[in-house]
Amino acid sequence: MIRTFNCVAIFMVLGLFLAPWASAGDLTPEYLIGRWVIDDQNCSSPDSEYVEFRENATFESTRTGKAEIVGFWEFNEDILALHMVTSLAFFDDIHQAMADFQGQYHYFPGKLIIFNTEQNSFEAFGVIGDVIERTTAVRCQ
Repeated sequence: MIRTFNCVAIFMVLGLFLAPWASAGDLTPEYLIGRWVIDDQNCSSPDSEYVEFRENATFESTRTGKAEIVGFWEFNEDILALHMVTSLAFFDDIHQAMADFQGQYHYFPGKLIIFNTEQNSFEAFGVIGDVIERTTAVRCQ
């Protein structure tokens, strides 16, 4: 209950501050379709993190040529909802103890507010659980 309240409160605050700059109301699912590089902005680097949004409403996040997150995406009232399946073992670069989760997959819901959209780039605030991250994405040709 508290977690849900926190997420709703975060989105309300972000919506108030980002409303003048956000263009999410103009976004269509077709805008996202394609391959995007995250933060690094180097589409030719195999070490970059990529997200590919497909027309069938699925997506895949890869790094070093390996799928780390797969799932479904949808727009819901100008918010990009992500339904993600991943293994915590993929994140052992952060915590070595996560290697114990090899072969175990878990579902995580996520939401993104997209703003500062350009033809081939955007910025976003994302919420996964209690974690809020800001990111940039650049479309790979």
